[in-house]
Amino acid sequence: MRTWQSWIVLSAFGMSALACGNKATATDDALASDDVTADTAVDVAADATAIAETCTETGGSPYVETTPPDVSRKKFALSLFHFNIEYVIGGLEYIDAKGISHVFTGNPDNVGWTNDKVEDFIVQESFLPMLQMYDKHPTWGVNIELQAYMIEVMAARHPDVLVLLRKLAQRGQVELISFHYNAQFFLGFPREDQHRSLAATKATFTKHCLPLSGVVFNQEGQAGEGRQKMLVDEGYSIGVFPKNLFFYVRQDIPNPWPYYASEGGDLIVGAAGVDPTSGIDLAWNFFDDGELRAAPEVQGQSLNPYFATTAAHDPARVAEFENELAQTEKNGYYLTRISDYVRHLKAEKIAQKQVPALLDGTWQPKSTDSVHRWLGGRGLWGTDENDFEVRNGGYEARTQIAAAQVLAEVAAKQGKGLANQDARLDALWKGLWRVEVSDCSGVNPWLAEIQYALDHNPLLLADAHLLATDLKTALGWTHAQVDLGARTAADIAPPPTQAWPTVDAPADVSNVTVTVDGRTVATKWLQITPTRWRLVVTFGAASPDNDPFGRELKVTFPRFADVVEYSPGLLDDVVRSYPFSAFKFQEDHVWLPVPNGLIGLGKSWYVVKHARLENLAARVSVTTPEMAFSDETVRLDLAPTWQFDVLQGTATDALAVAKELNIAPVVDL
Repeated sequence: MRTWQSWIVLSAFGMSALACGNKATATDDALASDDVTADTAVDVAADATAIAETCTETGGSPYVETTPPDVSRKKFALSLFHFNIEYVIGGLEYIDAKGISHVFTGNPDNVGWTNDKVEDFIVQESFLPMLQMYDKHPTWGVNIELQAYMIEVMAARHPDVLVLLRKLAQRGQVELISFHYNAQFFLGFPREDQHRSLAATKATFTKHCLPLSGVVFNQEGQAGEGRQKMLVDEGYSIGVFPKNLFFYVRQDIPNPWPYYASEGGDLIVGAAGVDPTSGIDLAWNFFDDGELRAAPEVQGQSLNPYFATTAAHDPARVAEFENELAQTEKNGYYLTRISDYVRHLKAEKIAQKQVPALLDGTWQPKSTDSVHRWLGGRGLWGTDENDFEVRNGGYEARTQIAAAQVLAEVAAKQGKGLANQDARLDALWKGLWRVEVSDCSGVNPWLAEIQYALDHNPLLLADAHLLATDLKTALGWTHAQVDLGARTAADIAPPPTQAWPTVDAPADVSNVTVTVDGRTVATKWLQITPTRWRLVVTFGAASPDNDPFGRELKVTFPRFADVVEYSPGLLDDVVRSYPFSAFKFQEDHVWLPVPNGLIGLGKSWYVVKHARLENLAARVSVTTPEMAFSDETVRLDLAPTWQFDVLQGTATDALAVAKELNIAPVVDL
C-alpha cells in the first residue's frame, strides 16, 4: 500500500544526500547476523525439539482453540500485519544485459542490495522486531499475513526467526494467514494458478509445522466474490474485505456489520468500525504493510524496504506501538485474533447478515484505480513501466506451462512420463507465481521489479517448451495438440490459420472508439459466426519524444444497460450481474480485472479480451454509457495488436468464448 503522497515524500528523501548517513552501516551489521537479540533470546535447539513433538497436531491446520469464548465480551481489538517478502522483487540494484548498474532513485548506497539482501532486511528489520515485542506479551493476539515463500526464506536463511514464529503461532497468540505461495496478483490470472499456489502454501505450512489460519487476507488486499468463493472451496472460512474497497462500492453503509455471510463462509470488513446497533465495539490497532510499523519515520511517513539502507528498525517506534496496545487493553478491549473474534460473535449469537453486493478490487481503490494500476495503469516511474509485456507475457507463460502440465499427465498415463517431469513442472509453476507477483506492475514499480518479470517470462516459456519437446520425444510424437479444457493431448499438427471475412462493424457496436496519442492505428472487424465478431486493433510505434502522451492506448465500447456483468476473478466459469442500483459508488467508474476476459455491455452483447495480447483491467463508467480497456504503459517502440471477440448471445455463449480464448484454449506445442 503505497500512496502517491507517501511516494513523493519518500522519493525525495531517498534522493537526498542527507538520506544516507551512517545508518546503512548499522543495517549491514544487522544483516550480518541471524542472532535474535539478547533480551528475547531463543533456545533454537530446545524449541525445535518441542515443536517437532507437536508438529502433527498443528502443521498446516488452524490452531485448535482450548478456551471457551467469554460471551460477556463486547469490546474487541484486532491487528493485522501484512508482510510481503517480495516487497522489492529483484532488489534495489539491477544489472542489465549490458552489465550496466541501475540503482533505485540513483542512490549509490543501494549498490549491492540484491533481491536476497532486501528479503533478509525484511525478515530481520521489519518482521523480527514485531515478533519479539509480541513474545513479551503472550496474552496479546495478532494476525500476521505472509506468503508461504517467506516461510521458505526463513527456513533457509533465518531459522531462529522461524523458530520464534512457530513458538508464537503454536501457543495460539499469532494467527498466521497465507493465501498464496508468492505475492501474486491472482485476480489477473486463471483460477488454476491460484489453486496450485494454495496447494504449495498448505504443504509449506505442514512441512514447517506452522498452524495455518482459516482467515484470508492477501497481497494488495485483493478481494471479491471469487476470492471469497475460492477460500471456502479450499478449506478456509473467513474472508477479510478491506474497508476502502468496501466503501468504493458501498457508500450507503458507513458502519459495516460485525460479520457477514458470503459464499458459504464468513466475511468481515477490515479495518472498519462496526454498526453500533450490533452491541459490538471493534477497534483496529493496525491494518497495513507490516514492514512499516517498526521502521523510522520521515516527515510523518514510515520508511519501507525501498529505503532499506536507512530504514533499520527503530526501537522507539516498536515501543510506541507496544504502549498503544497496552492502553487499548487498559481501556477494556480484548486484544485477540480474527478467528477468535468471529468465534465470539457466533457464541454471543450476534445475527449474521447476508453480505451486500461487492465487486473485485484492491485495498486502496481510489489511489490506484483499484486493479488498474496492476493491469495497465501507470505509476510514479511510468517511463519504465511495461504492464503490456509483464502481464501479457505472464498470461502466455501460464498458458504454455498449463499445456506442458497436461501433456505430462497424458505421458504418465501412458507409462511414458519423464523421471524428472514432476520436479520440472514444480519449478515452472513456482517460477510462474514469481512473475505474477504484484510488484512487477504496480503500485509504483521501479526498473528492477519490472525487469524481473520481463527477464523471467521468456525463460519460463523456453523451459516449458523444452519440457514439452522432451515429452513429445518420450511419447514418440511429432506434434502435440493439448486441450486444456478436456485435459487431453494428441499427436495432431497445428491446423491452418483460419481466415475469416472482413466485414463492417455490427450496427449496435459500430461506435467503438480507439484513442491514441502520437501513434497510428488501424482497425478491422472479422466475422467468426453470425453472432460473433473479432475486433483487431493494430497500433503503430510512437516517437521517443512523445512520452508520456504517447503511452496510453484505449479502446472504448458502448454500454447498453446500467449493469455490471462480468466474471469475477477466480470464478472462471461464472457470470455475475448486478444493476448499478445494487451499489452506491464512490467514484464515477469502477475497474475490474476480468481475468477470463469476459464483460457484458447489455442487450445480450459481450466483449471478451484476448488476455495473452492485452491482459488489461476493464473500466465501467457509471455516468456515461461506455466500458473501456486502457493501457498507459506500452513502450513507445512497440507496435502492439489487440484483439477482442464481440458477440451477441447468452452468458453461457460468452463463457464458452472466454474459455476457448483464455482459460482453457487448445494449445499446439
